[in-house]
Amino acid sequence: MRRRLESTWVILLKVASDALAFGLALGGSFFLRFGTHMPPAQYDQLKWLPAVVVLKTLVFAAFGNYGTLWRYTSIDDLLRLLRSVVTASAVLVVTWYVTDVRVPASVVVLDALLTLVFCGLARLAPRLLRERMAGGGGVPFPFLRALFAFPRRGNERRVLVVGAGDAGESLVREMTRNDRLGYLPVGFIDDDPAKKGLRIHGVKVRGNRDDIPRIVARHEVDEILIAIPSATAEEIRPIVDICRGLDIKIKILPDLASLVNGPPRLSDLRELRIEDLLGRPRIDLGTEGVSSYIRGKRVLVTGAGGSIGSELCRQLLRFQPAEIQLFGRGENSIFAIYQELNPRRGETKLVEVIGDVINKRKLEGVFERLQPQIVFHAGADKHVPLMELNPDEAVLNNILGTRNVLEVCDSFGVEKVVCISTDKAVNPTSVMGCCKRVAEYYVQSGRYRNTVVAAVRFGNVLGSRGSVIPLFQKQIERGGPVTVTHEEIRRYFMTIPEAVALVIQAGAMAEGGEIFVLDMGEPVKIADLARRVIRLSGYEPDKDIPIVYVGLRPGEKLSEELFGVSERKERTSHPKIHKVTPLADPPADLDEKVATLIRQAVDMDDLGIRRTLKELVPEYQPYLPPEVQSWVTRGK
Repeated sequence: MRRRLESTWVILLKVASDALAFGLALGGSFFLRFGTHMPPAQYDQLKWLPAVVVLKTLVFAAFGNYGTLWRYTSIDDLLRLLRSVVTASAVLVVTWYVTDVRVPASVVVLDALLTLVFCGLARLAPRLLRERMAGGGGVPFPFLRALFAFPRRGNERRVLVVGAGDAGESLVREMTRNDRLGYLPVGFIDDDPAKKGLRIHGVKVRGNRDDIPRIVARHEVDEILIAIPSATAEEIRPIVDICRGLDIKIKILPDLASLVNGPPRLSDLRELRIEDLLGRPRIDLGTEGVSSYIRGKRVLVTGAGGSIGSELCRQLLRFQPAEIQLFGRGENSIFAIYQELNPRRGETKLVEVIGDVINKRKLEGVFERLQPQIVFHAGADKHVPLMELNPDEAVLNNILGTRNVLEVCDSFGVEKVVCISTDKAVNPTSVMGCCKRVAEYYVQSGRYRNTVVAAVRFGNVLGSRGSVIPLFQKQIERGGPVTVTHEEIRRYFMTIPEAVALVIQAGAMAEGGEIFVLDMGEPVKIADLARRVIRLSGYEPDKDIPIVYVGLRPGEKLSEELFGVSERKERTSHPKIHKVTPLADPPADLDEKVATLIRQAVDMDDLGIRRTLKELVPEYQPYLPPEVQSWVTRGK
């Protein structure tokens, strides 16, 4: 009730403001035309003033001038005002003509112009005052500040936006249109000197990155928003270094590739992550052909609740598939990704399926009911040390599960299926890597005639569950030490969005039986990575936080490889994506050996599993305690 009364008073104030403007415009037009020596006939015409005010008010109300917020006056509002003035003037001319009142044409024109000016200023004044506040200039009089509801609220955050481009403009526009969001933009930062001093939605571009400390102190900034979605880690790090020591929160927009609903919004902002600062130079994978094979299709993602699977679902949304089927064995993770995607799914239908790829009957039932056309197989066990302790699970999930997916896809005539592999499948020393290599055999076997099969092989993924960076961060939070297995251990790294973009791109390029590999640059020393994470956390390595070397874990090797000795690297149509061509066919007894592996997994025969894997993958160098290593190798 109170809000309704407040709204009524606001409308009445707007009507009173316009009524005053109408009166001043008509009186002013006669004065400008005749000066102080106005003829008596014109004095008689001024008696029409109350009728003019009422008539114009009715026309303005009919055009909806009093149903808008004047502090957000836009070009559309001014165009509405122009149409109202022209219509009101036309109605006046007709009325005066019918009543035989001969008002000079110059007065009519002046009245229209003055009405437009006075009413336009009345509408622009609240916006100009609001934008003055947003720009950090302050409202000069306290009573005006109170009148236009500009006082700083307790939860209001004064923000500095880094990046005066399209993304920054979009965020500030949203802030200025809805002050209930709690953001007050005080300025932009941009390294383009041509933009300095310009204003976007009334918010001033105050300088470049070197000016950040001065601006933060002068304008009492609470948060810095990095609104450069295309920025690389190399471009973000200097900004973060400048902000270090300012005791200020930093948020960032993710890569535009992960934004699926048009321009970025404030809800897309997230806390700055360590992996944002550790990524390699950007690799643009391109999406030519991706839309055509995804748009309007039913897409099933196994392991949809995992790090890779969930990111796959996020990125697939922007290609507008008809349906995304979220398949996984963890009910909580499937529920979580569904809740995340549902508000922004658009026309895409989301289907939750709890199941395990080991259960082939379940897969067949799901495929029969949902009829997927594209499948991304991201469900797998990936932790090397855990699979050394549980080789039976690695066999069942990574080998049997992959074979089940491929066979069911082939039976139901799925258009394409893309499997996730790993660099640990090359010359493997772990059960996990060896099982992934066996799964690659099936991809390369050429036995699937009714579907196009491909796999993607990549290295470690920054920020994924169980990856090294979250581990380092937890160790740093506890005060250290940070543990590294070996001084010389190296790994290839890529970001989750980059890895997923490769997977989707591979689907577009796949013709059958390929394994795709991204050009991942040079491998990174884990010790150097640990030092960088410590420094980015505000500490000094080996001084504030010690680094301790604990030795290689079971199944680990010092460095990973992307291509095996029995493989040839070939170029593709994309300069950063290569194709693996095997120099030998998969083993002729593949099915027989896999049947043995499955029996051994059911029986939890760990040593038997390693022995059979060695027979299937001769380059496999299993980790075993020295006392049993020779026994397994001889096949006893």
